[in-house]
Amino acid sequence: MFLEDVLSKKTVVVELKGHDKNAIMAELTDCLADEKVLSDKDAFLKAIKEREALESTAIGGGIAIPHAKHESVKRIFCAMGIIKDGVEFNALDGKPVTAVLMVASHPDLNREYIQVVARAARLLKSEVMMQKIYAASSSPEIMKVIADFDRILHKASVDVSIKEGRVIHKDT
Repeated sequence: MFLEDVLSKKTVVVELKGHDKNAIMAELTDCLADEKVLSDKDAFLKAIKEREALESTAIGGGIAIPHAKHESVKRIFCAMGIIKDGVEFNALDGKPVTAVLMVASHPDLNREYIQVVARAARLLKSEVMMQKIYAASSSPEIMKVIADFDRILHKASVDVSIKEGRVIHKDT
């Protein structure tokens, strides 16, 4: 599953307005609601906050990937935003978060959910891609960076085969 399939220009925000973690999560939830992927915005926001309360999804390097599964999510979808001045997100490295990619999924989509969270982490951990995202001045520009990332990642897939009982990786 590609990130460009679960993001839209409506759910990518060049400059989030919130000044704290809860405001950021509410703003991104609003984006998902505007995209009509939530049947109950308030219930999903509660679920995402409950997930965040268990353990921070800020993984360091200025990035956070809040994610939750909830019955109100009609199809897996994401919202992403940049926070120019950063906000406190209880990150592992103690630094403020400047990029957030929220993942919303129905509980029945576990495999897709894991794929999207993993792909989101790879995007946000890429210094080259994040430089391009931070330099973007519009949602379509960020969507182009994400589409480029999806193509690069797809081309850089790894073939795996078994030879004499061993797993053989071959970069393609």
